[in-house]
Amino acid sequence: MAGRPQKKKNHTLDVLSSTSAAEISDTEHAEAMSSSGCNKINFQEVLDALPPADRETGERLRRHLQFFFMDTLWKWRVRRQIPYKLLLQVLKIILITAQLILFAELRMSHVDFVDETDTVMRHKFLRKWSGDRNTLDCSSTSERYAVYNVDDLIEEFSYIVCAYYHLQEDSFASFSYDTAYVQRVSRQAEKDPDGMEVNDPNKLPFGKIPYLRFCLERIANVSVFNNTYDFDITPVHDCYSLNFTEDDVRKVCENSTSAVPILAKRGISFKTEDALIISEGVIYFNLRTIHFSPIATDQRPECYLIAVSILFDNSHHTGQVYVSLSTEIGYVNLCNGRILKGGGFPYEVMIMGLLDVVVLLVCIASFILCCRALIRAHLLKKMSIEYFEQVLKCPLSISDQLEFLNLWYVMIVISDVCMVSATLCKITIEFRDFDNSLFNTTGILLGIGALLVYVGVLRYFGFFSKYNVLILTMKKALPNILRFMSCAAVLYAGFLVAGWVIIGPYSLKFRTLGQASEALFSLLNGDDMFATFYTISDTNALIKIVGTIYVYVFVSLFIYVVLSLFIAIIMDAYEIVKVRF
Repeated sequence: MAGRPQKKKNHTLDVLSSTSAAEISDTEHAEAMSSSGCNKINFQEVLDALPPADRETGERLRRHLQFFFMDTLWKWRVRRQIPYKLLLQVLKIILITAQLILFAELRMSHVDFVDETDTVMRHKFLRKWSGDRNTLDCSSTSERYAVYNVDDLIEEFSYIVCAYYHLQEDSFASFSYDTAYVQRVSRQAEKDPDGMEVNDPNKLPFGKIPYLRFCLERIANVSVFNNTYDFDITPVHDCYSLNFTEDDVRKVCENSTSAVPILAKRGISFKTEDALIISEGVIYFNLRTIHFSPIATDQRPECYLIAVSILFDNSHHTGQVYVSLSTEIGYVNLCNGRILKGGGFPYEVMIMGLLDVVVLLVCIASFILCCRALIRAHLLKKMSIEYFEQVLKCPLSISDQLEFLNLWYVMIVISDVCMVSATLCKITIEFRDFDNSLFNTTGILLGIGALLVYVGVLRYFGFFSKYNVLILTMKKALPNILRFMSCAAVLYAGFLVAGWVIIGPYSLKFRTLGQASEALFSLLNGDDMFATFYTISDTNALIKIVGTIYVYVFVSLFIYVVLSLFIAIIMDAYEIVKVRF
């Protein structure tokens, strides 16, 4: 393969672009003729019989086609043309790898901060939250956090109120209240036992602490008497501003049952008869914090706004009220301060910014070169089509026309678009716009772009037969793999739906179609088998037996049969490639 220019075989263009008839065997020539609409045509004889002007145009087109279908090595040997695109791709890989490493460190620090802050919020505002619930273990037997009676519900509510108003006293963190939207209703200022106001500069006065907001989703009315009922299912959405006084908060913290009359004054009640009326209740409040990491590359403090919502979910109306806390953490631009630092200029920030600019320029240059190559290929295709149709009276087949489209260049163009977009987003982040969605978008674009860049370099391994085995094997096996996968996908879909319907209500791993597919794919790769058997509930003996048999059949069929045949198809293609090359 490396001994002569690479040619796309079984196409009319290869015959026209050949330097001589001796370079193509009779078999290849016959295959090329039969694969197009120009059967039994000797293009050399046709060219010799043409008028001088058309013959000269044909020879010039032949040279263009011959050079177009040469690989990079032959272009260097023939014209000493420097492989700019190859050198640019190698440089781009080095720069992008360095950029990914720096961005990964920045993103890891940000995600760790968000996750740890979310964990702190749960420990602070959920009364019985334990450290075991922090672990992300799929085999964990921890139940969802919930309360089961009115007293627990009131106590949970009171705990949240007390924790919120004592935030500045109990937290070993830089949490503070969001005073940007403090209500204008004046409240009693905090006083000492002698009646003097307390002015602690490190503590926000009680009168300036923002109110909690509480929203209820319920239906209009429910009346149940003996075996009769009357449901008015008109949805009602109520929101309340919990304007507690300092005395109210003190009573709630001392005795949780004191919250019942205090809430009743504001039209809120959690009675037994409300169990069928209330669907959910949500407590909303905002906090602020300052994040500072001395081990990070950029050691400037960052200000964040934490939007906290605590949900009491009674939508199932089973007596089990699920309690969950969620946070949305966003960067705050209005954060004033200064840094007293003994060091000099932060060169790390300058290096990161310079690297982003260089990556941006290299990707733009790569994009321009590849687009230029694609445009030139399109123009050459149009020239070839016109010559074949007007002079040779032989239209090019669709397969011949597709030879002008270099999918490697298309992939590089896509990767360049991803990298340019990701780099612009990354520059925005480095200018202190720490938006979670922007972080995620940047990470996805950088990851996809880097993957395509690395895959695109595989094209240049095709210049050497000994290093091109992977690509050739994949190209050879791809048609058979697609046919095989279509049948396997139908079989997999059958097992997926059956497992979801049979085991879904009795196993957390099959609760939804997505979770069922993830569980089956894990089983297909031999992962987590015992946990799958174990998580099938034994409360129903029939389901336990059928579910166990289902898992045995799926594992046996897909691991011992389907995967073995899949590997056999690839090995068969590899043997053919190994013999030829």
